Amino acid sequence: MRNWFGNRLVSLFVVSIAVGLGCGMVVAVSLKVPFPIALAVLSVALVTTAILFALKLPSLIEPIQRLTVTLRRGETPSSLLLQELGELGEAISAAWRNWKETVSELREERALLQAILRRMDEAIIVARENGSVLLVNPAAEKMFRLPADCAQRRLTELNLPFEFLELAQNALRQKLPQMGEVHIVRPEEKFLDAYATPLLVNGQLEGVLLVARDLTELKRLERIRKDFVANVSHELRTPIATLKSLAEALLMGGKDDPEVMENFLQAIVEESERMGRLIDNLLELARIEAGQWEQQRQKVSVADITRQIVERFSPAAAQKGLAIVVSVPDQLSVNTDADALMQILSNLVDNAVKYTMQGEVAIKAEKVETADGEWIVISVRDTGIGIPQEHLPRIFERFYRVDKARSRQLGGFGLGLSIAKHLTESLGGKIAVQSQVGKGSTFSIWLPVNE
Repeated sequence: MRNWFGNRLVSLFVVSIAVGLGCGMVVAVSLKVPFPIALAVLSVALVTTAILFALKLPSLIEPIQRLTVTLRRGETPSSLLLQELGELGEAISAAWRNWKETVSELREERALLQAILRRMDEAIIVARENGSVLLVNPAAEKMFRLPADCAQRRLTELNLPFEFLELAQNALRQKLPQMGEVHIVRPEEKFLDAYATPLLVNGQLEGVLLVARDLTELKRLERIRKDFVANVSHELRTPIATLKSLAEALLMGGKDDPEVMENFLQAIVEESERMGRLIDNLLELARIEAGQWEQQRQKVSVADITRQIVERFSPAAAQKGLAIVVSVPDQLSVNTDADALMQILSNLVDNAVKYTMQGEVAIKAEKVETADGEWIVISVRDTGIGIPQEHLPRIFERFYRVDKARSRQLGGFGLGLSIAKHLTESLGGKIAVQSQVGKGSTFSIWLPVNE
C-alpha cells in the first residue's frame, strides 16, 4: 500500500508540474505576466492540490476494498461503510437497492413462469436457433417420454416425432408460425395438435417455441359419437324394416289367413318391444350421464340383492346347464341405491349367462380395505368365451360389441356394460374387468362402504 501511495504521489507531482508549465505559458502570454512568476504560482497551486488529494486518497482506499469484498460475497453493504464513502457511498447504496429490486422481480417472474409451465397440460419446448434445448415443461417430458437431462441436448437428440421436428425447422427457416397435426403410433397411439413459432428479438431470430396439445381423448370421443349415431341408426333401421315388411305382408293378403296373421302380429309385438327396450336404455343412459338420475341411498344387504339376481337368472342358466355359485356373507351391507345395484348386477350376470356355454357363473362379495378407504367388492366371474385383450379398453363404450353377430343373435344392444359403468361411477364406485380368451371373464364393481 505504501509503495502504491508513493508511486501515485510522484505521478501527481510530475503531472502537476507538467500542467503548471503549460498553463504558465498560456497565462504569461495572455496576461503579459513574466513567465517565471506565472509558472511558479500555478505550479505551487497544483502541487498543493495534489498533496491534499494524495493525503485524502488513503482514507477512501480501505472502505473501497471492504466494499469490494462485501459485494463479492453477495452481502448488503453496511450503512457505516457507505457513510465512509460519502457521495460515492450514497450512489452505491442507490445502485444496490435498484439491483436488489430488479433481482427480486426477476426471481418472482421466473417462479411464476415455472409454476405456469408446470400446471399447463400442453407440452412446451423452447430451443435456440442452433437446436439446443433451453426449456422443457413436465407435460412435454411426460408426453414424449423425454430424459431428465433433455434441457442440455439438441432437438434432434430427443425422441420427438418427425412431424414435430419438421414444424420447428420450417418455423426457423421461414420465420413464420407453423401448425399441424402429429400422429404418434408407438408406444401408444396419440393425436397431437402441434404449433411452432419463431422467437424474434429486435428482428433477430433467437430460437423457436414448440407447443403440443393432446387430442387423443377428443378423437376417441368423436369416434364414439360417430359409432353411436351409426349404431343407433342401424339398430332402429332393422326393426323398422321388419315392421314395414310384416305390415305390407298383412295388407297383401296375410290378414286373411288367421294363422299367418297371428304369427305376423306376434312378430310385430316382439319387434316393437325390442325398439322400446332400445329407446328405454338410451333414455336411461342419457339421464345418468346428464346427472338427472336421483339416487335413493340406503343400507342395502348385498346377500338379499344377490338372491334376487340368482332367482331371476337361474332358469336361463339351467337351460344351458350352468351353475350359479354364490359366495356372499349374510352380514355384508353397503350404503347405496338398491335399484341401481340391482341393475348393475343384472347386466353383469345376464352377460355372463349369455356368453358362457359350459361351466359356472360365480358371484362373490367381500369387504376390502385400501389406502382410499373401505370398499365392498362384488365380482361376477364366468367360464365363458372371454374377451380379447385389444377389446378391453373399449368394452364399456355404448354399442360396442366384441362379436357383433353373436351379440345381435342373443338380443343385446351393446348398452348393458355402458349403463353398468355409468351407474357404478354415479354411486361413487368403479368397475373393472379381467378376461382371458377361452377361459372366461371377471367383472368387479367397487362401491365405497360409506357415502
